[in-house]
Amino acid sequence: MVLYLTSSFIPYQEPGSYQKMEPEECYGFFKDLKKEWPDSANILFVPADPSKEKENECQIKCVLDAFESTDLPVTEVKTLSESSGQALPGLIAWSDVIYLGGGHAPTQLAFMKRIGLKDALKDYKGIVIGLSAGSINCAYNAYLMPELEGEAKDPNYVRFSEGLDLTNIEIIPHAKCLKNTTVDGLRCIEDIAIPDSFGSRFYLIEDGSYFKAKNGKTSFKGVGEVIEDGKISPLKQGAIIPYMGVYEQPVIKTLLADGYDLVMSVNKKTNVCEMYYLDEKLWETFEGVKLKYTDVCFKLAQKVVEEESEVLLEYMKIPFIMQEMRERGSFVRTIHIDTPRGRRAKNMRVREIPGYPDWILFSFFDITTSLDHDWMTDEYTRSGFLDRARLFISEFSSAGNFSLVYTNVNGFKAVNELFGDKNGDLVIFQTRDALREYLKPVLMGRLESDHFVLITADENLKEENLKTLCSQVFKIESKEFNYEIRCGIYAIRNSNIDVTQLIAGAKLAEKNIKTGKGNLLYAYYDDVMKENYVKQRFLLADFERALDEKEFEPYYQPIVDAKTGEIVSAEMLIRWRHKDFGMVSPGDFVPVIESEGKISYLDNFIVNRGMELIARRSFQKKKNVPCAINLSRVDFYDTFFIESIFKRVGDLSIDPSMIRFEVTESAYADLESKAMAYLNEMQEQGIKILLDDYGSGMSSLSMLENFNFDIIKLDLGFIRKIGINDKAESIIITTIGLAHMIGAKVTAEGVETEAQLKFLRDYDCDYIQGYYFYKPMPEKDFEELLDK
Repeated sequence: MVLYLTSSFIPYQEPGSYQKMEPEECYGFFKDLKKEWPDSANILFVPADPSKEKENECQIKCVLDAFESTDLPVTEVKTLSESSGQALPGLIAWSDVIYLGGGHAPTQLAFMKRIGLKDALKDYKGIVIGLSAGSINCAYNAYLMPELEGEAKDPNYVRFSEGLDLTNIEIIPHAKCLKNTTVDGLRCIEDIAIPDSFGSRFYLIEDGSYFKAKNGKTSFKGVGEVIEDGKISPLKQGAIIPYMGVYEQPVIKTLLADGYDLVMSVNKKTNVCEMYYLDEKLWETFEGVKLKYTDVCFKLAQKVVEEESEVLLEYMKIPFIMQEMRERGSFVRTIHIDTPRGRRAKNMRVREIPGYPDWILFSFFDITTSLDHDWMTDEYTRSGFLDRARLFISEFSSAGNFSLVYTNVNGFKAVNELFGDKNGDLVIFQTRDALREYLKPVLMGRLESDHFVLITADENLKEENLKTLCSQVFKIESKEFNYEIRCGIYAIRNSNIDVTQLIAGAKLAEKNIKTGKGNLLYAYYDDVMKENYVKQRFLLADFERALDEKEFEPYYQPIVDAKTGEIVSAEMLIRWRHKDFGMVSPGDFVPVIESEGKISYLDNFIVNRGMELIARRSFQKKKNVPCAINLSRVDFYDTFFIESIFKRVGDLSIDPSMIRFEVTESAYADLESKAMAYLNEMQEQGIKILLDDYGSGMSSLSMLENFNFDIIKLDLGFIRKIGINDKAESIIITTIGLAHMIGAKVTAEGVETEAQLKFLRDYDCDYIQGYYFYKPMPEKDFEELLDK
């Protein structure tokens, strides 16, 4: 790209009027421009205000007159408008010259941001010409000096704003005019620009003067002055020395204030280093070093912990860094240093430097105590995202049209198992990059593991974007793995809503996505989910009161002998008869209570009620059957709860064989050695252990090998396929035979038909549970059934 920043190269004419006029010499501007001009140019005009059609037509005519009179051939001119967003990449590729017109700079900058011009210009190879407002907005940090009445005294008027990032030159055009101009009673230069120049550098230039930037070098022709830190000095023609070497001074000051240990730039071709900041202790490290990049790397490798020194030297090689930056857009690593305060983690990041293609910027930052930035993905952590999202939403307008998106990589655990943790990290990187590419977030954070959360404009949530994003292919060497990114979306329509509520709603939307081929992998939080969510939150808040007031009731579903139909045991279930809602389904309250870590309270309640029933009927010499109680994986990590079970059995003088505990196969797979010891102890005391839902999850044979389950419960998903699916029937037959061979009994859950019962009897299933015989019933009805 060749960049020209001009105050003006066309004669001034009143808005709306037009007269063909030849331009002045402009300090060799047209002669220089001719060296870069193609045989005949396609010009893309970027107006300051697309709505002012007559003024824009006039400006285009004046520019074309200037090019015609200086023998710069033009083929065609096109003008950007508000509707140019989708067509922008094609327009940029079509153009040889992009002309950023003059006018009201803030209006033009807002327009360019709306259509996404900054991103579209990243790889542009042609000529960019800025005139007045266009030159102002080319800067990395555009200085929008007030020029209309009311702007100077408006406390909400933004004077510094992110520009197109094509240069670090902050231009103030029309020097002669501005020196005699006032806005809101304030002199533009003395009362506005000079006070604003502390920590900045402005270039005040006359009409006809211009800057040219090409191949990392910037030069100036014409007449101008430099305004910096409250002082004005002459601007000499010729090469312009980059301000602060790389970035604007405020950026450097921000880096230092954030606690950086080291900030340096490196020339990729010469390996020369330029240090901008060193921690006090690092001065000793680099004392006497001539600041060649290889020397810096060697010295750093001596500072890091021994096991990382060789690796550091390897991945600090410039070609390695550049390749990763090309592929991933950034380079981020963490190193560790032993200090008197203990081991410290240092985050090393490498960035491109706008306008200086031969240089890259390194920064080293102590992240040991940093809580708001994720060192791995270069995004915010949970706390960092929450803080910045609250600020963003608090300033949010209801017309802003933004949404929060929560994402989850479906089957991420399988990725780590198949490809290893290292490649699992690459899947996280790929997920991050895909979210950046397709959703273009204004804020993004990594909550944990593979879960990201972001805020994006609604215009990015197009169906094609979401579908492409959600279906990913991870490639490593000759292997390919298809994985899904599931997205829950919560539209933000209220600046008073808390971000935690948005995340909870988006998570709920993600959980409501149905699995299966053909189903969408994204879902919006809606009124139905909202009602369910509000109800769940209410139930959670009401949970402990309901326990105290005995609103929870045990239900019992009898289990019968497959051959005789006699009741031989029962599974205990839980129901909530709420004082306001009536009977509440377990599906409405169990998941939310479990997610909040309170499921043990419910399990403790049902264990007590089950033991009390068994103890009471035993004392009354009435018919009794064993009762099976479900235990969650959380229960096994509550030492007090598990040990209290043994105590209660003794205190109530219960026959331990009347107690049965069910453990789902997914919960069993997560149990650790201490929890397994509890299961063994239960069996030793005579309590029977059931493996529940066998066939619904892992279904690993190692489960049956490692633990002697007394009863295996076949998942109802298999039972429902009897008479429909031959493979399912074969699995049922095999499982029954396998269980008997290892000394376990089999219970079939969910039996509802005569055909299912006959099949199970024919293949020697031991026990039947299901609506064919009995539905779950209250304790009173169950006791009456036993008494009969």
